[in-house]
Amino acid sequence: MSTRSRNTRWSPRLAAATSLSLLFALPTTTHPDAVPTADAWVSPTTGGESPGPVLRPFDPPAHDWLPGHRGVDLELPRGRPVRAAGDGTVFFAGTVAGTATVSIDHPDGTRTTYQPVIAAVTAGDTVTEGQVIGRLGTDPRGWPGLSWGARRGGAYVNPLGLLPLPLIRLKPVDGPA
Repeated sequence: MSTRSRNTRWSPRLAAATSLSLLFALPTTTHPDAVPTADAWVSPTTGGESPGPVLRPFDPPAHDWLPGHRGVDLELPRGRPVRAAGDGTVFFAGTVAGTATVSIDHPDGTRTTYQPVIAAVTAGDTVTEGQVIGRLGTDPRGWPGLSWGARRGGAYVNPLGLLPLPLIRLKPVDGPA
């Protein structure tokens, strides 16, 4: 955690300068975790471009054998539908180390994984973007929400990078909100 207090307020000038910097940097900057793809992707929790609340962010380890969080945890109540993030073929639907799991291989080489998901699909099934692949079960470790992971070329990538970047609209610093 940062040593900076969460209650620290930025000066209006610093906030304006930062906002302007972002405004000019965004059109030419790619999200560092973005995965280049021609395919459309949707959030497995919302079925839309927005993932909804992130409970636990992507925090990959420096080396594959070290502990870390290789996906993101998204808010979703138990029993709610989980959707395929993109078109693909179900690679696995079953249990891994006591956790209900679904993995999907996508045509661009990405494999997405969803836990704990009680599958409504079986290995070999073809799925389409936004299709319900199961319902959120209970994580045996007690973690809330959906754990969503992605791999490409043998490396874990931030699955949020699969989604379109959000549209950022800046409002005047001294004007009405």
